[in-house]
Amino acid sequence: MKAAKETGTTDTLPPACQTVSLGKNSFRVILLTTVSGFVEVTAFMDCDRLYASIMTGNTVQLGMNLAAANWTRFGLFAYAIVLFFINCILASLIRRHLARPRMELVMMAAVLILASIARLHPAWNLALELPLLSLALAMQGETIARFGAVSLQTLVVTNNIIKFCDAFTGRFISRRFLEKTGSAVPTLDEVLLPGLAWLAYVTSAGLAALVHGMNRFFLLLPACLVMLVAASLQNEEKRHKNRKIPSFHHDKTAGNIESDQTND
Repeated sequence: MKAAKETGTTDTLPPACQTVSLGKNSFRVILLTTVSGFVEVTAFMDCDRLYASIMTGNTVQLGMNLAAANWTRFGLFAYAIVLFFINCILASLIRRHLARPRMELVMMAAVLILASIARLHPAWNLALELPLLSLALAMQGETIARFGAVSLQTLVVTNNIIKFCDAFTGRFISRRFLEKTGSAVPTLDEVLLPGLAWLAYVTSAGLAALVHGMNRFFLLLPACLVMLVAASLQNEEKRHKNRKIPSFHHDKTAGNIESDQTND
């Protein structure tokens, strides 16, 4: 665990939740990326074509509208970007002051429920719904970004596509070369999890677009999915404690988990 601390990674969940099976990690990746797809489509369709957490898209649009001197659209995209900066700081503060980081997922579900209520009044879309959706995804990104040995962000897909292609190439195309040179061969987890993340994201985006106008409260679905992930993490922690493993301490300052038995 020393390495994580030295590199500044934010593995905010106990090792009990970082050393589970591929099936469980796949389950969590699929649920969380499904949540992201639903929330992003909702924000885009409700909030004047702004993204809640896809800052690449918002930033590109910001630059394009600056060049075109379209100050109304420029202001909207700047608003979305500033919101996400603020919400990421807020989400980080929440995570660092929680005894159990997974509780931030429970709070995220509550934020999504509030966003569902905000959707009842179109006048609240930009003033209330977008900030809530942005905060919800910031909380998701701050809480869990590692699944077993695989570092993975469930908010965006570009980096996951790169990781999938790199791992797929190493495991199935260049494997013999890697074995001859003594280099590490990517694991099956490193191939499947990024690929599943992209597949779940695109599927959930399509579903969200289909049901968007059918029910004002469809954000309750991603809220329920987030609660399923939180429950899964809680059960994993309980099972780990029953095995009488060494205790773990949450470093609230660095956002890392340290074990009483560190490995060099």
